[in-house]
Amino acid sequence: MILRFAALAVLILMPLPGWTSGAVTLTTLDGSRRIEGELVSMSDAYLRVETEHGAITIDSGDVTCEGPGCPDAAELVAEVAIGGPADMVHRLMSPLLESFARRRGLSYRHIFLGDDQVSWELTDGEGGRLLARISGQVTEDRASLKQLASRDADLAFGRSDGGSRADQDVIALDALVPVLSPDNPRAVVTLSQLEDILQGKVTDWAELGDDELPIVVHLAKGEETGRALSRVFPGLRLRSDVIHDQPASIGAAVADDPGALGLAPLSQIGNTVPLVVSGSCGLASPATLASVKSEDYPLTQPLFLHRNGARQPRIIRDFLAYARSHETQPVIRAAGFVDQGISRISFDRQGGRLANAVLWAGEDAAQMQEVQRLIVALIDAERLTLTFRFEDGSSDLDAQSNSNIRRLADAIGRGDFDRRELVFVGFTDGEGPADGNLRLSKRRAASVLRAVRAFAGETSVLLSDDGFGEILPMACDDTAWGRQVNRRVEVWVRRPQPDR
Repeated sequence: MILRFAALAVLILMPLPGWTSGAVTLTTLDGSRRIEGELVSMSDAYLRVETEHGAITIDSGDVTCEGPGCPDAAELVAEVAIGGPADMVHRLMSPLLESFARRRGLSYRHIFLGDDQVSWELTDGEGGRLLARISGQVTEDRASLKQLASRDADLAFGRSDGGSRADQDVIALDALVPVLSPDNPRAVVTLSQLEDILQGKVTDWAELGDDELPIVVHLAKGEETGRALSRVFPGLRLRSDVIHDQPASIGAAVADDPGALGLAPLSQIGNTVPLVVSGSCGLASPATLASVKSEDYPLTQPLFLHRNGARQPRIIRDFLAYARSHETQPVIRAAGFVDQGISRISFDRQGGRLANAVLWAGEDAAQMQEVQRLIVALIDAERLTLTFRFEDGSSDLDAQSNSNIRRLADAIGRGDFDRRELVFVGFTDGEGPADGNLRLSKRRAASVLRAVRAFAGETSVLLSDDGFGEILPMACDDTAWGRQVNRRVEVWVRRPQPDR
């Protein structure tokens, strides 16, 4: 099925069988431009016209066509292929397409072809004309990206970043969560303990001070789990006692076994109990909607929608724009994933973090002064669940943060923060001198502010920046992941200060 769509791509330069070229006049939908010439080829929803100025290729959805060479509308069907993991193909794509069709007044048809294949059709709600046929195939991340690169697919879902040159958007969020049976009393596991369990150094709960009970590790088949863990545990060699074809089956298996520990997506934990993950210094990271949205949870997984650089038919371009818009966030949430709607966390709910800041400062007068300055600056503010973080060893923002720039700029444009001030607040890890970290945190906050301002354009929303160095850690600094999480820029919203 996928290969059939690859072949269609070359038809842009080839006449279709049984179709005769002829004179056409194409007019843009707003009537501002007319193109006259001979229609020499067509494929999917694209028309190639030979004009007096040379050949051009144009999306039929952007023009009306008059003349003897105009194709039958039934021949202009957008054919698209998409690959990706089962949960995203079956549980995410279907409601997104159905919601898009409903908003556009189109008819939607879902054709289940098996566990690994599905097809969707979009038709004109009034005339019943087929507008788009989308083929979905369940594949692992690496396979779907390979199909995209070879043009055997047009779109790809996945949990892997396609790289800085990839055309991609973070479409939703998920997280990999260690889960236990409700009959297992343990509530917290440190990162080092979790690492020892996953690589087989700890094989019985008694080794962690619990009752004697063998630990049975449940993992999902495929490479995605290992890649997600590698961010936190570089070089981890996974041990697994039970391998599941699909992550959805992990929850039920673990829930029935008091000795089991599974790694399941947050969206599919079922009746299990999630373990809170903590660092050696005592900073804990529970998997909550807020901690995943802000990427404060260690095993957060951005869910990507990749697209190749080739042009897409208009109806598919419109769907992609809808899929990454704020309008889809309730759909994503209803599908069981973590949406990217911008939520607010009140200052009152920051008590644990502030307590850590006080403990972190200790008897250092300068650090305690910074803690007091932070409290004064933000006590009347709310933290947004948008956090900007940086690539390892780089000043470049990571993929999720680049997506957050557009998301925040769009929210500013919609008026979500009218008559409010957005404060970009920088923090660092604890390595290096405190005064240097303070300056670095302020530079990073200023750089993110500039990026958002450039994307948002002219706005009446007041944007300001500040930095507090290393005083408010989110994780312990004894791991590379912990240091990366601490290097961040948060966004806070408050009423404009009188002196500004």
